[in-house]
Amino acid sequence: MNKTFGMIGLGNMGLPMAKNMVAAGLHVTATSRSNSVVDDARSFGMQIVDSIAEVAKSCDVIVTMLPADREVISVYEDEGGIIDNCKQGAVCIDMTSAKGETMRRIRDTGLARAKDIKWLDAPVSGGVAAAATAMLTIMVSGERMVFDEYLPFFEIVGKKITYTGLLGSAKDVKMLNQALNAGNSCVAAEVMMLAKQLDVDLDVFMDVVNESSGGSWIFKNNVPRYITHDHKPGFKLDLMKKDVSLFTEVARMNGDFTPIIDMVINILSAAGNQGHGEQNYTYISKWIEEQNNLH
Repeated sequence: MNKTFGMIGLGNMGLPMAKNMVAAGLHVTATSRSNSVVDDARSFGMQIVDSIAEVAKSCDVIVTMLPADREVISVYEDEGGIIDNCKQGAVCIDMTSAKGETMRRIRDTGLARAKDIKWLDAPVSGGVAAAATAMLTIMVSGERMVFDEYLPFFEIVGKKITYTGLLGSAKDVKMLNQALNAGNSCVAAEVMMLAKQLDVDLDVFMDVVNESSGGSWIFKNNVPRYITHDHKPGFKLDLMKKDVSLFTEVARMNGDFTPIIDMVINILSAAGNQGHGEQNYTYISKWIEEQNNLH
C-alpha cells in the first residue's frame, strides 16, 4: 500500500502488530514514552518521533491501539492529539477494545472541528500470541468503501476479518463477545471445580461435554488450562475485567437488568483484587478452587 502509516500504542498488542506492518513493507512512524520500546521499534525499522502530533502530521493512515475509552478520547481529542493535527483526508483506524459510543464520539468531534477524516473501528481478538503471528480476528466497522480499500492492511495484521456495519458496531460486537467469553469461562471453572471434588474422570468428562449440549469453544479451549494450571499471560484477567465492564456500563446507560454479567464482574474483580490481575484470565478457575479449599 502506497501510504504512510502511524502507530500510536506500542504496547503488548500494538508493538507486534506494528512489526508485522514493517515486515510487510509498510512505512511506519510511531511514538512511545518507553525507551526500551523505542529502541526495539527503531531497530525493527520504524521511524520514531517525539509526539502524537508529529505522528498525525506526517502520516496518511493513523492506527491506534490503546488501553481503554479514556485513552482513546484523550489521544484523539486533546490539544496535541490526532484530530487537531492530522491531515485533511487522513484515515484513522482505532483498534482498541472500547465502547462503540466512544468511536462515534470522536468521529463527531472531528466533524465539529471541520476535519475531513475517514474512520474505521477495528477491535481485535486473539491475544498477544495472535498479534505476534498476524493471526488476529478483527472486527471492522465504518464506511464500506473505506473498509474495502484498507482490507489489505487488515490482512497484514490479522487472519479472520469481519465487516460489522456502521461505525462503532465492531466495538459493540467485541464487547458482547467478551461478556460471553468471561461468563462461559466462569461457569466452566465452577463446573470443573465440582467435577474434581466428585473425582470424576476429567478426560472422560471433557470428551462427553465437547460432544454434548454443554460444549462450547470456551470448554474446548480454556478448560485444559484449568487442569494444568498453565495461566501464563496471554490475555490478562484485569484486561478481561476491563472489557466486560464495558458491557455493564452500556447496560446501565440503557437501564437494562443484567444480573449474570454483574456477577461475573464481581468474580473477576475479587480475583484481581487478591493480586491475580496479571495472570491469564483463565486463572479464575484456580481462584474458584481456592475459594472452595480445593488445592
